[in-house]
Amino acid sequence: MSLSTLTSKSLPYFQPWKPTSGPEQLPPDFTFLSESCGGKAAIGVFGGGVMGLLMGVFLGAMSDMTPPVTVIGGKEVPQAPLKEQMRTTMRATAEKSMYWCRQFAFITGVFSGSECLVEKYRGKTDVWNSVLSGCVTGAAMQAKAGPSSAAFGCGGFAAFSLVIDSVMGTHS
Repeated sequence: MSLSTLTSKSLPYFQPWKPTSGPEQLPPDFTFLSESCGGKAAIGVFGGGVMGLLMGVFLGAMSDMTPPVTVIGGKEVPQAPLKEQMRTTMRATAEKSMYWCRQFAFITGVFSGSECLVEKYRGKTDVWNSVLSGCVTGAAMQAKAGPSSAAFGCGGFAAFSLVIDSVMGTHS
C-alpha cells in the first residue's frame, strides 16, 4: 500500500465533525448528558475521578517516604538503593492516587446524581436540594459503619453542603 492511497477516510481513528453546507449532517448533540440524572452522575464520577487522581498524585508526592535510620548493634543499617526507594515511592503515590480517585468519584457521583433526583422530585431548584443530596452522600459514605455513623455522616455532609452553598452563593 503506497502513501498516496492512504486517505483520511481510510485511517482507523475518529474523524472530528466538520460543518458542511447541507442540512443532512447535523453536529453531534450531547445535551442528553447534562439533562438526565444518569448523565449528571456519570459526569460527576468521571470528573471526580480525575480530580481525585490529580490530588492523589500531588499528595503522594508531598508525603514523607524517608525511612527512619535504624541502628542495630551500634551500627547504622545502610539505606535501600535509590532505585528501590524510587520504586517504593512511586508505588505509594499510585496507591494514594487510586484511593483519592475512588473516593472523589464516589462522592461526586452520588452527590450529583442524588441532587438531580431530588430536584426532579421536588420540582424546585434551591439550596435544600444540595442539603438533601449532602445528607444522602454523607449517609452513603458512612453506610458500612452502621446506622449511627450514617446519620452522623448525613448531618455532617448536609451542613457542609449548606455552608458551601451559602459561601458560593449558588442559590439565592
